[in-house]
Amino acid sequence: MKQARSEVLSAAKAMLAIVAIAFVAELLITQALSYLGVEQLATHALFIDAIVLALVIAPPIYWLVLSPIHREYEKRLKAEGEAEEMSRVAITDPLTHIMNRRGITVGLLDAMAQAERYRTPLTVAMADIDHFKEINDTYGHEAGDRVLKDVASILSDALRMPDKVGRYGGEEFLIVLPHTSLVQGRKIVERIRASVSKWNFDLGTKKIRLTISIGVCQFKSGEDLEQLMSHADKALYEAKKGGRNLVVAAKNR
Repeated sequence: MKQARSEVLSAAKAMLAIVAIAFVAELLITQALSYLGVEQLATHALFIDAIVLALVIAPPIYWLVLSPIHREYEKRLKAEGEAEEMSRVAITDPLTHIMNRRGITVGLLDAMAQAERYRTPLTVAMADIDHFKEINDTYGHEAGDRVLKDVASILSDALRMPDKVGRYGGEEFLIVLPHTSLVQGRKIVERIRASVSKWNFDLGTKKIRLTISIGVCQFKSGEDLEQLMSHADKALYEAKKGGRNLVVAAKNR
């Protein structure tokens, strides 16, 4: 930034010098023609000098003034774009291309603040792929990565515009449903569970079916993040304990 300012200042000084020289030259030519008694020629000379002055000044103005400003503007746009890309990468899971744990946690905290402020319902759900370790052990980690990508895609496609989903860790996915009651949220995640169970997962060598278990709960005013996540985790545990491929809502809420 300092270098650009210095360039602009130097360019401005150079431009002023050019203008001064051109003005002096024009004045001398006009006075000389007037002294010789050729007023009409002086008028024409003034017009010609104005054109020459414009042609002389225009290139320096661009190259010495506008060009550095333009370069500085392009640098700023590039820096802002790189900063925005870095921010996006910081909250994105590189495998599934949905939000990572950090990103979805920030999204949940924001949703909690909005729900608290405007007294609107908020439901969250924790989904976990059933028997995922067996998939990795049997078919390899590459096959496991394909499963994670497909599940992330199914979850993303099933959600509405204000909803959010992120890979919370391993084979766990956190789903945030703003402006959604527990009854509504349970219906949404039940559809997700059914979609996953009907999906043919292509592992490269073969196609398989698998299921997910989901624990769901509704945010209550005054709760913090740890308390809310604890309720979602307990509901997920109950879904696993109940035989998997289930949606279980948190009890005693």
